[in-house]
Amino acid sequence: MPDSSAAKSFAAPSETGTSQGGPRLLIVGLDGGTFDLIEPWVKEGKLPTFARLMREGGYDHLFSTIPPVTPPAWTSFMTGLNPGKHGLFDFLEPRSDRYGMQYTNGRSRKAKSLFRLLSDAGIRVGVMNVPMTYPPEEVNGFLISGMDTPDENCDFTYPSSLKEDLRQAVGGLQVDIRHLGHMRSDAARDATLNDLLELEAQRTRAALYLMERYPTDVMMVVFNATDQVQHHFWHYYDPRHPQYDPEGAKKYGGAMLRIYRKVDESLSLLLAKLPASSAVVMVSDHGAGAAAPNYLYLNRYLQQLGLLKMAETRPSLRSLAMEKADLLLRGLLTPKQKLRLSKMLPKLRERWESYLSFGAVEWGETKAYAFENAAAAPNVWINVQGKRPNGIVSPGKEYDDLIALIREKLMALSDPLTGRPLMRQVFHKSEIYSGPHLDAAPDLILDWWSDPSFVVHQSFPCRRDDPVVVRKEKTLAGGVEWSGTHRSNGVMLFSGPGFRRGGKIGPAQITDMAPTLLYYLGLPVPEYMEGQVITAAFEEAYLAAHPVTYQKGVEDQVQMAGQYTEEEAEKIRQRLAGLGYLEE
Repeated sequence: MPDSSAAKSFAAPSETGTSQGGPRLLIVGLDGGTFDLIEPWVKEGKLPTFARLMREGGYDHLFSTIPPVTPPAWTSFMTGLNPGKHGLFDFLEPRSDRYGMQYTNGRSRKAKSLFRLLSDAGIRVGVMNVPMTYPPEEVNGFLISGMDTPDENCDFTYPSSLKEDLRQAVGGLQVDIRHLGHMRSDAARDATLNDLLELEAQRTRAALYLMERYPTDVMMVVFNATDQVQHHFWHYYDPRHPQYDPEGAKKYGGAMLRIYRKVDESLSLLLAKLPASSAVVMVSDHGAGAAAPNYLYLNRYLQQLGLLKMAETRPSLRSLAMEKADLLLRGLLTPKQKLRLSKMLPKLRERWESYLSFGAVEWGETKAYAFENAAAAPNVWINVQGKRPNGIVSPGKEYDDLIALIREKLMALSDPLTGRPLMRQVFHKSEIYSGPHLDAAPDLILDWWSDPSFVVHQSFPCRRDDPVVVRKEKTLAGGVEWSGTHRSNGVMLFSGPGFRRGGKIGPAQITDMAPTLLYYLGLPVPEYMEGQVITAAFEEAYLAAHPVTYQKGVEDQVQMAGQYTEEEAEKIRQRLAGLGYLEE
């Protein structure tokens, strides 16, 4: 076990320029990684580095959180806890002062991260691009925050001096590309694919530089492009996709493979820097699959059920004008133009979104509602007395009866084309979460990630009687709308000394990763962690020689104050809209 008294200061650059042996554990994050793509390509000889790791190690599905979304999933990976205990449920969380939502980041996490636990034990860590790590926490080593970073101008490295070091050494780090979701031409799609390839190449150059100059015991780097290309190019790849584009497939059918091959190349470069005694662990936050072209107007349905009351229920000149203007602006303005407009008229977006979402709600007569701006978060919130500013639903029997009613009505919805149920399950938060932050969770979570999938679409207040579920039959706007979505079955892979060689090891849960990594690094597993050590990943001799030990104690609740500024929040909004997580 490492000496807990080891120095925790940032490692000075190596005078010799060598990695002094390199990290003994490399953790590779593959955002949205799925064996549904990897395994066929490995068999076809298209991913040689993945093939090597799968041949030399053990692998299987890693099941994500419910829902399988980036913030709770990566946070559960880091903490070994369910969202009810670490406090991070989605990209958005409810405001405490009024109806509405605010963007989450690393400050929304209420539990210690894996990197904090390793640092406290004297293990030197290097962390690159793990989502939900902004602002960067002080670690024993370095940390470069992930997708919740507003932009390259903010302080997104620990120590802060590392940002300038990377700028001089590798040209800096770009947080993300800026025009995902706005690819309305082949030229834009080509530019986006090239940007994704260059982004991962740049990240790899930075990782190689850091491995050389700032030695660590454990290093983690997350590749994002896999998830991003899957969202927008799946319908070019898969002939079974309900909106398969055979003409577009001639040019973009191999787009997803291009990105995976770039990651495969990056893996090869990183592995070449590791000594033979090092281990490699691969993990994804969720899987991926084809998206069905179904739109659910959730607030419209709640209106029709008499559970949500709007001030305007019939079209007016004002409402029709706002609807037309909204559709026009969404379609015509570029991301830069929208950001510039928001800066010029800082209160306009807030008033606009308020009208389109919560501004027209009569809260004193509303029992349930949804925040529809988050296309990938179809949740229902109950307007409970004492919890919401104007709550009218009393806890207890009235609440329970309302939950039962809404679940029944939601499960009755069907796919307009097939007649199959629109969703497989509707979860109450108490069925999937537990812990001190359960109150912050939405009351009902709709299963949008199973086949057939759907996304929530904006309900205009004056269109109460329009259809609740609409199937988009026309050709998909490739590069603008999602053609791929999340699935629960992500990936895990373990390769190196002590791990089993070759073949499937049996599935696990994403909460199992933190205790498994702690165990492999010779540390006791905190008893408060819900995840279990994935013993099937290890050789029997290793398990016999290294029995799992546990550390007693109660989980420390971490409190990190502060939220995004208005300007930072707008940058995050633009990023999430470009990725397809928010309606723009």
